[in-house]
Amino acid sequence: MFQDYEKIEQQIAEHQAKIEELQEQMALAERKKEGVIAFDKALVNIAAEHQMEEEELYVARGERIVDWLVGQLDDEAAPDFVKTLKARVARSLKKQGETPRRTRRAAAKSSEPKLETGHYRNPYTGATIEKKKRNPKQLNQWIEEHGLETVKEWKI
Repeated sequence: MFQDYEKIEQQIAEHQAKIEELQEQMALAERKKEGVIAFDKALVNIAAEHQMEEEELYVARGERIVDWLVGQLDDEAAPDFVKTLKARVARSLKKQGETPRRTRRAAAKSSEPKLETGHYRNPYTGATIEKKKRNPKQLNQWIEEHGLETVKEWKI
């Protein structure tokens, strides 16, 4: 029975220590909140003093803000608003059809020389090649040897 009493007293002491720790954290959070409010007021006052709009300050600091946000994107401990922003950007890109995968594919396709579909005849060898969607290997070899503009002239 006395052992239970001692355990309960020990648990009460542990809980009181935890309560004190949480109260200190709450006081620190309150000081930070007051600091953010004071900072915001000071920022508005400085902007007004220098005849600037608040948005002009954001534009002036935009690159640093973007760098900070990009650094937060892969951080598991990032603030909730960063995760929300990441999701919103992803949805917006998806609506516009600009997913990163498509961007990479488009970049890979753009490396191939552009020729119209049709038949091409090499005047030196007499060989004829049909181009449909992509350039056949032989056609790419001709482009490397003779240049894109020359091969364009070989269209029949």
